[in-house]
Amino acid sequence: MKEAGKVLGILCVIILMLIISAGCGAGTKDMEHMGDEDSDSGKNPGGTEEGEKIAQLYQSIYEQATEDDREDVEIMGRIIRRLEEHGMTAIDGDNQINMVNAGKAEEFIRHQESGERGELTVIRLLYPNGFAKYDMRTEERKVSVIRDYYEYQDGRMEHGSHDQYEAAGWRYTDEGYLMFEGELFSEEQYAMELEGMTEYVAMRIKPLDEECRKLNRQYIRPVGYGRNNLFLLDWDETDFGDIDFQDLFDIFYPPVYGKKNPYAEKGIGTGEVVHVPEEEFEHVITAYFQIDREELQRKTIHFSGDNSYGFRTREMGELEYPEIPYPEVVSYAENGNGLVTMTVNVVYPEQHTSKAFSHEVTVRLLPEGGFQYVSNHISEEISSGDGNMAAIWHRDRLTSMESQDDSALWVLPQAEECLFTEKEKRELQELAMKAGEQVKGVYRDIEIMEGPSYGSNIKEFTEEQRKETAALLGRAGYTSITEGCNMENPEPLEEFYKAYSEHRDALATVVQVNRDGLLGIITFIYRNGALQTYYAGVRWQEGGVPALSDTSVSDVAEVRLTEKGYFIYAYKVIIAHASLRQCWRVKPLSDTCRELTEKYLDGLSYINYNLLVKNWDAGNAEEILTAGVFEDLYRIDTGEPLKVENGRIPAETFERILTTYLPVTAEQIKKAYRYEEKSGSYLYERVTPRAHPPFGEVVEYAENGDGTLTLIVDGVWPDYDSDCAFTHQIVVMPFADGTFRYLSNTIWQKELEIPRTR
Repeated sequence: MKEAGKVLGILCVIILMLIISAGCGAGTKDMEHMGDEDSDSGKNPGGTEEGEKIAQLYQSIYEQATEDDREDVEIMGRIIRRLEEHGMTAIDGDNQINMVNAGKAEEFIRHQESGERGELTVIRLLYPNGFAKYDMRTEERKVSVIRDYYEYQDGRMEHGSHDQYEAAGWRYTDEGYLMFEGELFSEEQYAMELEGMTEYVAMRIKPLDEECRKLNRQYIRPVGYGRNNLFLLDWDETDFGDIDFQDLFDIFYPPVYGKKNPYAEKGIGTGEVVHVPEEEFEHVITAYFQIDREELQRKTIHFSGDNSYGFRTREMGELEYPEIPYPEVVSYAENGNGLVTMTVNVVYPEQHTSKAFSHEVTVRLLPEGGFQYVSNHISEEISSGDGNMAAIWHRDRLTSMESQDDSALWVLPQAEECLFTEKEKRELQELAMKAGEQVKGVYRDIEIMEGPSYGSNIKEFTEEQRKETAALLGRAGYTSITEGCNMENPEPLEEFYKAYSEHRDALATVVQVNRDGLLGIITFIYRNGALQTYYAGVRWQEGGVPALSDTSVSDVAEVRLTEKGYFIYAYKVIIAHASLRQCWRVKPLSDTCRELTEKYLDGLSYINYNLLVKNWDAGNAEEILTAGVFEDLYRIDTGEPLKVENGRIPAETFERILTTYLPVTAEQIKKAYRYEEKSGSYLYERVTPRAHPPFGEVVEYAENGDGTLTLIVDGVWPDYDSDCAFTHQIVVMPFADGTFRYLSNTIWQKELEIPRTR
C-alpha cells in the first residue's frame, strides 16, 4: 500500500534538497592506470595517495590565504595556479576561474567522441568546504567516473565520500562546457528518500575573458535568477514591466545599509505585510534604478495613510525549485555616457545546457562608483516545452488574495476556480479538527522538534501509534487509511466513485495518517463535470493538542476505482519529483497476505536488478547475481542499511547473505562478482535506486507439502495507472531461524510490460 499523501513527503525532500556541485582534478603518472581492472587507483573510498597530496596542497594554500584575509576568488586562483604548477587539470566549482591544463580535458573529450580509450583526472575546488577529485575513463564512448570528495574539517582536509558511476547526459557544448550527471549515494540520503541524489556536473573547458568575469561578479551574479525576475523579462526605464520590486528590496537592502533586511524577519511564516517607511524603501530601490516615486508606488504596495511601502517575505507557496541556473557574461560593449551592455548566458547544469537562454543587461556607471540597472532584454530564448525555460524553477509571488488565507499551502497546486463553497470549506476544516480530537490521546506524550511547517515535526511517531490512530478514526466513523492497513469504512469512497461514473455530483472524505503522524484530510468533489480535492492538514502540539495547519484546493485530472479495488487518481499539475498518480487500496487484503508481503517483498526492487522480473530457478540462479541485489538482501537480513568500509565487503558476510537467501554457491558468487583473494573480500558496486518504481503485493499463497511457500504476487504500478501491471509466482523456503531462501521466480505480463532492470 502506497500512501496517497506521498506528495507531502516528496516536497519535504525538495526543501531539504542540497545542490551538489562536483568536479575533479589532475592527471599525473600515478593516475595513468586508474581505470584498469587490476588497479585500485582512484577506487579506494579511504582516499587515494594522489588525493591526499592534493588535500595537503589545498590546505596549506587555504590557510595562508585566509590568514592574509584574501578575497574568495583570489584564494581559489592561488590554489588553482599551484595545482597547475603540479601538472594538474583544475577548476573551481562555480566556473569563475579558467580551467588550468585544459588541454588534457579537450584531449579526453576527443577520445570520447571518437570512441577511443582515454583517461582524465580533474580537481574541482568547492571552496571553502573542500574539493572533489574526478577520475574519468572513456571507452567505446561510455564514460565511467570515480568521484572522491575531500572536506575541510577541524583544521585539516579529510576524505569525505567516494562514489562511482557511469556518466549520463554527457555533452560538450558549443559554449565550451563539459556537462554530465551521475548518482551519488549516502546512507542519510537513502534513509530519507530511499534513493540516491543526482549530481549535475558543469565544467567550463574553454577560457573566458577575465573582464567578462569581473562584470559578471559585479553586476549579474549578486542578483542572479533565484527569487526575483529582474533578468527573466524584458524591461527598460520607459517601462519597468512586471519587475517585482519587493524581491529586489530584499536583495539590495544589505548592500545599501550594510546589514540584513530587518523587515524580512518580521513576516516570516505569517504572511504579514510589513510597512516600510517611504524614505527607506525608495532609498534602496533608487540606488539601483532610475525610477520616479509615482511609478514605484504603482509597481508596488503603497500605503498613503502612513507614507509607507508594503513588504512581505516570500512564503512556502512562493518557494522555487532548488536547482537554479547561474549567469555568465560572455561579451560586453561600452556604449558611451557611462553605459555598459553585457550579453549573458544562462548556464543550467540540471538541464544539460550552458545556454538555457541569453539576455542583454545594460547598466549605468555612476560618478561616485555606484551603478544603476537600465534595461534587460531576452535576446535568445530556448523553449522548455512549456514556454520560457525559467518556468522550470521560477515562481512569481502570489497575489494578496492568493496569499491571504493559504500562504503556506503549497503542498499541492492551487486550483484557479474552486468547486467548494465557503460553507463547505469551513465544515471540512471543522471535520479535520474533530478528527484530531478523536485521536489526541495517541499524541499525548509526543515530543515536538523545530522543523518546517509542512511536516508534523514529531520526534518519533511509531508504526504502532500510526496504526492505532487509523483504527480509532475508523471506529469513530471516518474513512481512514494508513500504510500497511486496510482502509476503514471505505463505502463512502466507493459511493463517490459510483456517482462520478454516473456523472452525478458527489463528495467523499478520507483521513490519511502519514508516517510522521500528520493527519491529511482529503475531500474529493465531483461537481458540474469537474473534479477537485480539498486538503486540510492537522499538525500537533505537545500534550496532544491538534491544530489546523494547511488547506488547499487542487484540480484532479482523473480518478479510477479498479476491479481489484485500488482507488487511483492524478492531479492536473504534477509537482516536480512527485509521483504521477496517487493510490489507496479500498478493498481489503487479508492479514496473511500483508504479512507475507512485508516479510518476502518489502525492500526488494523490480527495476534495479532482475531477481523479481526474470524466470529463474536453481538451474540458472547465477543469472540473478547482479549488482544491487546483495544490498537489499543485507537489509532484509539485518534490518539495517548496508555500510561499506574501504569499498569492500568481507567474503564471509557477502557469501553468507547470498547463499542464505538464494540457491547459489560460493563458487558461483566468486564468478559473478569482483572477488579479491588478497583481502578476502568483494569489491562493492553500488546501484542507486530509482524513484517511483512498481511495488508487489501477495494476493494468493499456498503452503506446500515440502515446507515451501508459493506466493502469487501482483505488481502495482500507480504511476502507470495499473494495480496489476504483471503477476509473478515466487517459491520460498522458510527456515526455523526466521531467514528464508527464494527458490524460483516465474513472471507473466499483464496490463503493462515487465519492468526492465538496469
